[in-house]
Amino acid sequence: MKDEPTYIGRILRVTGAKVLIEITRELPSASPIIDGRIHRIGQIGTFVKIVIGLYRLYAVVSMVGVSETMALQEEIAPVAGRRWMEAQLVGEIAGNLPFQRGVSISPTIDDEVHVVTEADLEQIYIESGAAPVHIGHHASSETLRATIDLQKFVTRHAGIFGSTGSGKSNAIAALLKAVASSGYSNAHILIFDLHGEYGTALSNEAEVLTIGSSVRPLTVPYWALPYEEFAWFFMDKKSSESLQDLYMRERIFEKKLESAKGMPGLDPDKVTLTADSPIPFDLKSLWYELDFAERATFKTNQCTPGEEELISKGDARGVASAKFKPPGLGSAAPFRNKAAIGIAPQLGRIAARLRDRRFSFLCDPGDYGLGGKDLDVLLSHWLSHGKPITIFDLGGMPVEVVDLVVAAVSRIVFEIGFWGRDLKGVGRQAPTLMIFEEAHGYLPSGPQSAFIQGFARKAVQRVVKEGRKYGVGALVVSQRPSELDETILSQCGTILALRLSNPQDQARIASVLPDSIAGIMDILPALRTGEAVIVGESLPIPSRVRFPRIEPRPKSDDPEVYKHWLGNPTSDADFGTAVRAWRTQDVTAYKSIKEGP
Repeated sequence: MKDEPTYIGRILRVTGAKVLIEITRELPSASPIIDGRIHRIGQIGTFVKIVIGLYRLYAVVSMVGVSETMALQEEIAPVAGRRWMEAQLVGEIAGNLPFQRGVSISPTIDDEVHVVTEADLEQIYIESGAAPVHIGHHASSETLRATIDLQKFVTRHAGIFGSTGSGKSNAIAALLKAVASSGYSNAHILIFDLHGEYGTALSNEAEVLTIGSSVRPLTVPYWALPYEEFAWFFMDKKSSESLQDLYMRERIFEKKLESAKGMPGLDPDKVTLTADSPIPFDLKSLWYELDFAERATFKTNQCTPGEEELISKGDARGVASAKFKPPGLGSAAPFRNKAAIGIAPQLGRIAARLRDRRFSFLCDPGDYGLGGKDLDVLLSHWLSHGKPITIFDLGGMPVEVVDLVVAAVSRIVFEIGFWGRDLKGVGRQAPTLMIFEEAHGYLPSGPQSAFIQGFARKAVQRVVKEGRKYGVGALVVSQRPSELDETILSQCGTILALRLSNPQDQARIASVLPDSIAGIMDILPALRTGEAVIVGESLPIPSRVRFPRIEPRPKSDDPEVYKHWLGNPTSDADFGTAVRAWRTQDVTAYKSIKEGP
């Protein structure tokens, strides 16, 4: 077979899944023409074929060189002019059987190595898996479509990583459009969109939930938070629990217990409820009751209810405190309330949060308050609206709340999947994929910070470790994988690595891959924009894939500097609208602001 045009060399050494190949001196060109197509020999990331009887082993080229560089590494005895390449074994075809990942036999010295032709690639990349989805084209051939197995992509989790400008947003949009156009109209995909990038690009496939929207509002009710997260946000609770914290926990539990008594199918005497249970309660009423007690002064020292020295009642709905006559000096009336607990600072923080309009999506749940719509309706609002994708537009959200919101939504989706795993339209019957954009910002490695308390990290860790069994998958997206939580990254069964120029980021990605293919990641700095190396369970073999350019574009592309800097200076810049949008924390209000009253 050495006389065949595909022959390029022989095996010199085998080390586990790594083979060293000597390129024959008789090769007429580094770019031979085979079957009318030019093939580049020794290009990083391309395939070679090792023929052993009826077996055809396939390997990915990870390194090339000449004998002089080999001598420096003391790999083998140098021979002048010797050309070589190193490749990683990835799979085989035995006889007429389909391609399978891994090899059942190993090559040995002097086994023949051949270039991989278009026909070989078609056999390698033949559609397989339970749910093939076309996401782009292989970089080695514009006619060869790249396909992933959606089943394994979702259930075994995935990660998309790339430097700024490498094409991450376009890759996500292309991937989601491919899923939506493949007949999966009943998909449940939820994106945490921190910069408002995807609403335009996915307008036909997605519903966008936005803070303050009158049509599709984003609501995450405070009563669905476990107590620790509730206390951190509303009362700035630290790690240790004080007597005041214990008192607040008990009062919240009492309010939830009271609400539960009126809920159908929920008997508090027969089930275990805690302050963490997602049961609606009226926080403003609770705040008013406690604030009233803390501020109250009385006519007599017995502090009898009904004898308060009240000036004005205040307003629970408007978060306005009641006013009382100031306490007298010494033993003079009015008298301070003996029943006061000393929680005025905590109540002040609660009031500040309730008054802050930036947090209305959390503090003022509207229809999802006490006596209104319940959590099942909210989940339908999130996931069952007739479109396969839901975008949580978190653009403009204060940084300290992103961690909390991601944690709350992730936990709710996971818990519903867990407790309803065998119910119609829930859990395993309606798998959900959550996409965590800019994940390094709220899923970081290392200790917590002033703003990132680790709530999201704990919730997502549970998703990636247990979610597969309950129909909850995760897609983690980041430009700095070196800053991403190790547990979450290690659970990504499929890695889509776009251009990464930082050595630490490259090393982190390589560290979670098998040693036999980690060397492929050395090509990451040289990838073109929109191109990715995909490795993992959703593809039969590591692949270099080019995603199609999506139109309209996600709002993450670079501004056209040369266009905007040409011409005359702008004299009517609309800074006023930008300032008002900043103050109102609403980037969707441009039109109404411009039109005015």
